[in-house]
Amino acid sequence: MASLSRSYVPGRAINVPDRREPRRIARSRDLALNPAPGCRVLGERGVVARAPRASAELGAVVEERWKRKEEKGGGEEGEEEGRPLRVGLVCGGPSAERGISLNSARSVLDHIEGEDLLVSCYYIDNDLNAYAISPAQLYSNTPADFDFKLESLAQGFHSLSDFAQHLASSVDIVFPVIHGRFGEDGGIQELLEKANVPFVGTSSEECRRAFDKYNASVELNKLGFVTVPSVLVKENHIDKAKLDQWFESIDLNRENGKVVVKPTKAGSSIGVAVARGVDDAIRKAISIISEGIDTEVLIEVFLEGGSEFTAIVIDVGTATDCQPVVLLPTEVELQFCTDNNVQEDTIFNYRRKYLPTQQVAYHTPPRFPTDVIQCIREGASLLFQRLHLHDFARIDGWFLPAPDSMLSSVENNNRIGVTKWGTIIFTDINLISGMEQTSFLFQQASK
Repeated sequence: MASLSRSYVPGRAINVPDRREPRRIARSRDLALNPAPGCRVLGERGVVARAPRASAELGAVVEERWKRKEEKGGGEEGEEEGRPLRVGLVCGGPSAERGISLNSARSVLDHIEGEDLLVSCYYIDNDLNAYAISPAQLYSNTPADFDFKLESLAQGFHSLSDFAQHLASSVDIVFPVIHGRFGEDGGIQELLEKANVPFVGTSSEECRRAFDKYNASVELNKLGFVTVPSVLVKENHIDKAKLDQWFESIDLNRENGKVVVKPTKAGSSIGVAVARGVDDAIRKAISIISEGIDTEVLIEVFLEGGSEFTAIVIDVGTATDCQPVVLLPTEVELQFCTDNNVQEDTIFNYRRKYLPTQQVAYHTPPRFPTDVIQCIREGASLLFQRLHLHDFARIDGWFLPAPDSMLSSVENNNRIGVTKWGTIIFTDINLISGMEQTSFLFQQASK
């Protein structure tokens, strides 16, 4: 495999070796992907592109750029007419989900690249260094491989700012598939917005608000959704008396009351654990902080007797009439061994989500009443709109078929999610969901 120079010269085209022959591409319209407001369809394969939304002025600049391209038949001045549209596929990132990001990038590359759409691949490492990589490198390496040999194999950039300027001059649109930190917290989006680079997905401001689990819960509560009782614990400020008071306020036993402890800013159930009582909750919160997963921890009530679900939401429509469409949700059923010596944490954690296991079964559509499924889809669509999300997202939640004493109140009875069949609670918002061919996106789009 050819090696590329480590140094990066701004404005110089990067030579990416080992490009594959064009392949048959599955059209994205099979997944009901149509352009949303402010979007463009890139080529016949229908990739959804959206201009940055950092400000009205920035949006106007991007719109004028698109207008000039359209007037010239899709090319900039001096460029060959009818050239392929250029997509920058950015993967990797600093979180433990880097491997999932690589899988997502491979899947996206498989489904969009062709004669009318040229994809350039980029990898962000654990230290937020950016590299241009070839498709062959994308397919043949793991994050551990990249950590060991990336500098000698790939084109590196001096800084993220240089990387963004390269994208501004080298691609027409960026498709970020970085999961977790820097990908879903608004990091990559803000970088692209400042460089005036159009990208797929939600803007940086909305990403920051939706990715933080505590802030998202507060926002959903303000918007009228049913939310799970929770309390925030911060690094170097773990107040046992405050937790004792919180347990008491929701009638939860301070010795063995069951709660879920999780980082506020981490995806894919990373660091999520079940705790029993105040002391155990504090221990697990300290563990999350000491392991460097996050500096803030959310402690929330464990939802007994509920069924977990997840739903993919996609923007569908035209520039003048666009609405989010929620695919058929998936029910997540956990199946446990009966060994009394094995204490199950009874949560859908990272290992169960991504590693082979017989402890999880998926049901698409869920085994819920038809009306409940419809309520989930309507609620997810409303959430998507009210949080100003764009293009796509995955929304996780719980269906509680029986009344929960901690959620039952006159106030909650008037909230979004309360039905005559039970309560629907949306708990997690994923701005860049996994896109592997075994992912929820493919499972739900196939139905």
